[in-house]
Amino acid sequence: MSNTSNSVVDTLLKKNILQCGLCKKLLLSTPVMLVEEVGNTCISCFRENFINSKSLQNTAIEELVSSLNYPCRYRENGCEYYCSSSDLLYHEDICIFRSKRCPMWSVCNCTWEGFLTEFVGHFLNYHGEHVIKFDCNLFYLDVSMAEEEVIKLLVTKNIILLLKMQLSIEKNKLYYVVCHVKDDGTTYDYSVKHKGNSDSYIKTRSTVVESKYIYRDLDESIAVSVDLLSLQQTVKVANRITNIFKIKTFDAPAHYLEERMLQFFECPVCKSFMKPPIYQCQSGHSICNSCKPRLEKCPTCRAPFGMTRNYSLEGLTVGVSYPCTFHDLGCMMSLSPADIAKHEAVCPYKPYNCPVHLCTMTGSQDVIVTHLQEFHSEHVIFEGYTETFRLEAYHPLNQIVDRKILLAYDHIFRLTCRRWGDSYMWASEIIGVQNDTKSFVYEVSIIDIKKPEKRLIRTDYCLKEMIEDELLKKCVALPNRILSSYSNNGMVQFHFRVKKGM
Repeated sequence: MSNTSNSVVDTLLKKNILQCGLCKKLLLSTPVMLVEEVGNTCISCFRENFINSKSLQNTAIEELVSSLNYPCRYRENGCEYYCSSSDLLYHEDICIFRSKRCPMWSVCNCTWEGFLTEFVGHFLNYHGEHVIKFDCNLFYLDVSMAEEEVIKLLVTKNIILLLKMQLSIEKNKLYYVVCHVKDDGTTYDYSVKHKGNSDSYIKTRSTVVESKYIYRDLDESIAVSVDLLSLQQTVKVANRITNIFKIKTFDAPAHYLEERMLQFFECPVCKSFMKPPIYQCQSGHSICNSCKPRLEKCPTCRAPFGMTRNYSLEGLTVGVSYPCTFHDLGCMMSLSPADIAKHEAVCPYKPYNCPVHLCTMTGSQDVIVTHLQEFHSEHVIFEGYTETFRLEAYHPLNQIVDRKILLAYDHIFRLTCRRWGDSYMWASEIIGVQNDTKSFVYEVSIIDIKKPEKRLIRTDYCLKEMIEDELLKKCVALPNRILSSYSNNGMVQFHFRVKKGM
């Protein structure tokens, strides 16, 4: 449009000819009603205030309005864009000059308001502790049961989103919503795994929505809701909820079809993808092989389970590539049902459990190593260690004398020394690794304190992580009668280390 045309529109706007006589908004929608002693009104104001007044439809002004191009309402902020009435609302939704309020006002009373182009910079500079930077479209968020509201800016290479979570003890619900920042019309789906202190989880799915919802109180009409009672009973949530978000950004038809296909293989109980054997209830609802032994009735229809297999669904698995069970942690591997189990045993994204007793922290190896150094430094060693203990009489109880966490060879080892009855036992476990145990051995040296050259050495392969009862059966064990020949005034010294195998 020429500058002359723009000037004409500006003149009409200044004289309020193109605006509603009551609300002063542009008359972009039809019909436009001409009301006696009021002038032109939009249809909303007319229906609300003048439905019984003397009026008529102003078709002439409607034609004029539809033929003109209008300036963006953010032109005072610097926008020089003019467009038709039909495109104006869309443009204003994505205009880079539109003002945006900081959503942190409800968390820390931030009163900032500025251009969209400045929004992210403001958040990074003033609310950096509420920014989550993530890769592989995946991120973790731990939420305390004491936090009523959480707002985070989610930043990755190509995506910037806003997350809002609200905890309602009154309604016994956890609400959350993920919103766009730019509102540019891009569609993203995402899934969330909600975890507690057990291996189980509750999974929810949704779609990224407009930024306006970040400024509202959340309820079932706006946000995804998760029942807190279910979280407490199913995944053993106590004080914190671990939420694992995965943003899905692909648009390729092949990926879309594969994702749609996999939904038919999702177990209704554990939400994992079913692999043969797949069982079904008397009504035909399927369930995975792991969940079936734990249930007497179908969770969908309450019909009883028998031994009926769903051979049709099993047959379809031949043509399906199953994503690694750790895909929500960043693994992109997809394989046949026969191969995916082998991969999952050695997957580099497989989460580690913190090896310290009673600690429930989980995460990648790097996360656990950092966690150990920050929160359990008193247990952590980086080489072998030497310890002295008193050789005592018979002990009826299984008593742990010492336990250390060794960080070496890019692995995590748990070293345990214990006594049982009239014997002392040592063992080393490799944490989080299934197929690498034969690569490392542990060595226990019993040392005569007065004659250090006199020592008894025992070695064995490092064990995979296991429960206490199993570990007891596979330790290096030495009875008191042997240890006593190396003791000095009842004290025995040992050196415990891990080394690479031959």
